[in-house]
Amino acid sequence: MSSSHEMVSEPQLSVVIPVLDGEDHWKALIKDLSFFPDSTEFLFIGSGNQPTEFDELVHQFEIGGRSHWDRSSTGRAVQMNRGASESHCSYLLFLHSDSRLSEPAVRFLIQSLKSSPHALHYFNLKFHDQSHFLMQLNRWGVYFRSHYLGIPFGDQGLCLKRDLFFELGCYDESVSYGEDHLLVWKARRNRIRLKCTGATIETSSRKYQQQGWLKITATHLVLTVNQAIPQFILLLKERIGSW
Repeated sequence: MSSSHEMVSEPQLSVVIPVLDGEDHWKALIKDLSFFPDSTEFLFIGSGNQPTEFDELVHQFEIGGRSHWDRSSTGRAVQMNRGASESHCSYLLFLHSDSRLSEPAVRFLIQSLKSSPHALHYFNLKFHDQSHFLMQLNRWGVYFRSHYLGIPFGDQGLCLKRDLFFELGCYDESVSYGEDHLLVWKARRNRIRLKCTGATIETSSRKYQQQGWLKITATHLVLTVNQAIPQFILLLKERIGSW
């Protein structure tokens, strides 16, 4: 899968993208995927059939031969685990379908993987529309949560070694939300370093606009705290027990 101009030491990436049936954010993301090294494979795992325009778009941006669409049952954890099981490369990058990446961001990721191959990597987060001050507050909140509390979320593009992902038990398919949150806690309990790439990934702010900033922010906060407290207690018990 490697191109002739790439070094053997370059990290080999499988990018897993869960897609909910009927959504179309993935169409814009395809353009950004062309920034990845030629050795990268792209696994779109949909809860519906392959869209008719998929083949045309991946060939338009010259990633057709290494892009695959597969269908699984609905559920982000289920879909991402399915993609991981079908992957062939040594690293897994999980991207939400409404993510956007720049070419420099991809370069930062590759460098981050080379400098810390055994870490769990993530990006800083920016919302597509940050014209509203409240969305800027969210961006600062995400930075604080990930850098100071050590809890990056899935929309920040989690990336780690494939073997390590399976050692951690993959995403928990039994939970109704927060499968990415729980994976990060499992990594922390296993003393895996969390490392920011230093670059930014963008995500959609549509749900904030549709449902209201206060409602969405408050809901996320409550759900996160409800999951984080028992995980933090478990982490403390394990650390104390190892002393």
